Amino acid sequence: MTRLLAAAATAGALAFAAPAAAQDFDAARVVMAVNQADLAAIAASLGHKITQRGKEGETFIAAETGEGVVYLLFGTACAVGGVPGCQGVMIQARFDLPPGTTYETLAKTNAGQAAISVTADFAAKSLVFTRYHVLDHGVTMANIRENVNVLLGSVGDAYALAAGEE
Repeated sequence: MTRLLAAAATAGALAFAAPAAAQDFDAARVVMAVNQADLAAIAASLGHKITQRGKEGETFIAAETGEGVVYLLFGTACAVGGVPGCQGVMIQARFDLPPGTTYETLAKTNAGQAAISVTADFAAKSLVFTRYHVLDHGVTMANIRENVNVLLGSVGDAYALAAGEE
């Protein structure tokens, strides 16, 4: 697989290993919004290394799995409707664009992978796998963590399809 893209537009913090945030992870806790500490706790609870955090006031982390897949968690719909925190979580993994990726391979991948969305930025030469999770009316922290697992579990097969390898 190609080298992973580890930067995001909102990134810019120093890299450091996963903190004791895994201790703060409560799978049964119901949340209607998340903050940066919640995202870090989710990644740490999976045993993943946190490689970047957003600046003060941002809700963003980058994390790396034991297999070397770098993924991003960032809050969306933040401070909306009087609700503190972010009411959505964007989960993404980004890769260098494989040479075999075409609009046709992307369409085939998206048709075969309903749980995620696969897009390509041909100008920036990147392939992006996305899962968006809405927290409206409350979800458990375990549910958010499982959505991260869904994305990470789908990337291998989806990558091969998007790259035109299958």
